[in-house]
Amino acid sequence: MTATLTKWYDEHGRHEIFAGGKKVGMDSAQHTLVLNQDHVQAAANDTFEKSGIAKNAREEKLRAREAKLKQDAENARMAKLYREQILGEKPVEGLVSIDSIAPAPKVVRSEEPVMGD
Repeated sequence: MTATLTKWYDEHGRHEIFAGGKKVGMDSAQHTLVLNQDHVQAAANDTFEKSGIAKNAREEKLRAREAKLKQDAENARMAKLYREQILGEKPVEGLVSIDSIAPAPKVVRSEEPVMGD
């Protein structure tokens, strides 16, 4: 069985701490940190959410993907309108079955000899 860190510290004490090549003396693990209760109970900072700024790289990527999808949808809509209004194509609803596609007409070539040099 391996000892937990807490048990190891109880039996052997804490190891020495070095910072910047110098020994850091820690006689006690007690701290003197005092929390400001007004800050602890204050509402979260939502400045970024209100202004629409991404908070991290992941959020930037998600927003860029959403913007690209929106732009692609708008491009597809405009292409459909162009085909209908300018080119006069009729919109095809649903899937097109392969059976409904007519084969290309056969090209008949005459086998005439070619005269040349």
